[in-house]
Amino acid sequence: MPRLSLYRPNKQNDYRFMDRTISEQFTVGGTDLYIHKYLGPDTSPSVDHTQPEYANESPLNIQDLLFLENRDRKYDTNIYRLRGHYNVQNLDFDLSQFGLFLNNDIIFITIHYNDMIDLIGRKLMVGDVLELPHLLDYNPLDEKIPTALKRFMQITDSNYASEGFSQTWYPHLWRIKCEPLVDSQEFSQILSAPVEQDNYLGPWESNKVYPLGYTITYGDKIYKTLQEVPIGTNPPDPAYFELVTDGSLSDILATYNKNIKINDAALKEAQRQLPKSGYDKSKLYVVPTYGEFSTNNTLSGKYNQPAPPINLITNTGAGPILSARVVLVSNPNYAVASPAVRIPKALVQDMWSMTADMSFENISAFSVVNIETATIAPTTTDSGSGPVSGNRVLSVLPMGQIVGPYGTADNTYATGDQDPTAAGFTGTEPYGPNTMDYRADADPAYQFIARSSPRSFGYTTGYLDGTGEAPNGFPTGAGIAFPQNPKVGDYFLRIDYFPQLLYRWDGQLWVRISSNVRTETGFATTDQTQTTSFINNTNQTLLTDGTSVPQSQPLSGILQLAPDTLPPVI
Repeated sequence: MPRLSLYRPNKQNDYRFMDRTISEQFTVGGTDLYIHKYLGPDTSPSVDHTQPEYANESPLNIQDLLFLENRDRKYDTNIYRLRGHYNVQNLDFDLSQFGLFLNNDIIFITIHYNDMIDLIGRKLMVGDVLELPHLLDYNPLDEKIPTALKRFMQITDSNYASEGFSQTWYPHLWRIKCEPLVDSQEFSQILSAPVEQDNYLGPWESNKVYPLGYTITYGDKIYKTLQEVPIGTNPPDPAYFELVTDGSLSDILATYNKNIKINDAALKEAQRQLPKSGYDKSKLYVVPTYGEFSTNNTLSGKYNQPAPPINLITNTGAGPILSARVVLVSNPNYAVASPAVRIPKALVQDMWSMTADMSFENISAFSVVNIETATIAPTTTDSGSGPVSGNRVLSVLPMGQIVGPYGTADNTYATGDQDPTAAGFTGTEPYGPNTMDYRADADPAYQFIARSSPRSFGYTTGYLDGTGEAPNGFPTGAGIAFPQNPKVGDYFLRIDYFPQLLYRWDGQLWVRISSNVRTETGFATTDQTQTTSFINNTNQTLLTDGTSVPQSQPLSGILQLAPDTLPPVI
């Protein structure tokens, strides 16, 4: 008597009996699965050896041998119905050592193996798409949607199910791993199909005649025939086809259009808040700087450094704070008015009352004084404890008689021997930059410090932030030629240059200040940022052989090698 064994070297009646029983169980308790069968990549003509042209369609073909991708996939227009089983999951969170994960978007479906082979003709594999009809959403939030929302899943892995092996050691079940379908190039044929399937004839084919009133897909768009279309006539010929908008599954199921609207809204808001590139320098005040004059034709150590402030406020110690008034003295020979300090009579009386050796009656409005700020050393103990810094006070020193009750605008007065109108004044040592400077574009009779109008935007320069405006909002002329009789400190914008250039007259030559390059933020076709002029460049370059190539090329196009050609035989 032979030994008892359920295993057989070949499939016999025991296997067939259990296989029919298992198939019946799936028929009774399983759910329908609509299978979109993957036929293979697109077989369009190609001269690129990394993207070969295949003689027949096969899921074993590879479209791109360089990147190992099947981007343009073709699917069978027939839908196969198969029974399957899977465990319905709740919205559960997986708390692991790396964080909290939501793991309900991946399902594992088990189907009967022989039923799959008999119906589809092969195993379900990566690239096939499933449609779960029992998960149709008949109540979408958008009531305008004319049909129920479908649930598509893509197969990402497949193998024999461990629970599908019977006592005969032969498998009866096929297990597939499925993930939600995303709107991508690979599944464009499925998602580009129209919602209305009654008159849909599938993708356009060059060897077919299409009757009037039917719809086809061409690329990722839907077209409706306006009359009978002869063989070889393809969309978008307006005599035969009409474009159907918002009629595909992707328009309803995919989030692409919604993401585009969100992105456009974000760009519009960004453009509203930042209409120009860089940053707005017109809101920044650039202080005047020390002047252009030098000693022995060399720049002084203070050249182009910020000049002191012009405010003059002092506290009398009794009563309210009295302020000196900063006035501007104009001179037709200078572009900028000279700021000067006019001291009120009450303030002069109060300051002179602080001196012990003079009285207010002994001085007049024509007395020369030197007003300086000083810091009184703080009072400390023997060990050095006490305030860190002392009080700042205003000191007044009589200097003699001058013309006018004016002083400089930096809280100081110039001494009488520094009067530029005095006889023998040359502006050199001891009257040079280290002892007394005066503003180059203001009347030196009143302005005894080196304050010139700003010759640059200082530290406010950046990427594409130059404008045609002068610093601090100074008036600016514009034209295609410089004016004939400029004043020191005049600004002029040359609009015949590209980009437009802003210049300042320093008394001898026009000094370049900035370039008018501030433009749109990169969302329009007219701006000059890197986004438009480089990344989104649509220009064409004409080659010597008469052909043209786009200036903006993808990396995949640059890497393509052009075959060598032999020179013509003469």
